[in-house]
Amino acid sequence: MRRVISLLLVFCLFTAPLRANLGETIQQCVARYGKPNSYSEAGPKSPFGTVVFVAGGLILVVFVYNDKEVGARVSKSDKTAFSDADLQTIMGADTAGSAWTSVKSDDPTCLAWRRGDNAQVLYDQVQHMVIFTSTAMSDALHAASAKPAPPNLSSSNAAMTNAAPAN
Repeated sequence: MRRVISLLLVFCLFTAPLRANLGETIQQCVARYGKPNSYSEAGPKSPFGTVVFVAGGLILVVFVYNDKEVGARVSKSDKTAFSDADLQTIMGADTAGSAWTSVKSDDPTCLAWRRGDNAQVLYDQVQHMVIFTSTAMSDALHAASAKPAPPNLSSSNAAMTNAAPAN
């Protein structure tokens, strides 16, 4: 009986509306998940802002770029592993009209899937996280890494101060 109740509880958790939906706006995410628990803005270390939602024992961190969800990280509040059925339910909630296909992961601790629009899902079996990424997220990461680093003015000033005077 306990097992039936546990399975029913898990089923309810994963049929709740907490799921990644790549391409949605922040307003659509708030309408879907409710009031965020926290957020952060993009900055020098990351081109993405984040919005965090918690519901039904799950934590959803939405990565935002240009007011669109470009990626997400889903984990359980208790940090336990997802079952195969859990993974299929989570991925099934965001198919964008295309099924997820299993692909080989470069990381032996991760399972990986890809769909027709090249969005990807990784399941980190060590950290127990499902990570959704879109091509927009990949493009933003590549653009951010291609920008030249700003000059370190303090070391430039020190170099100029210690330089020999020009004749």
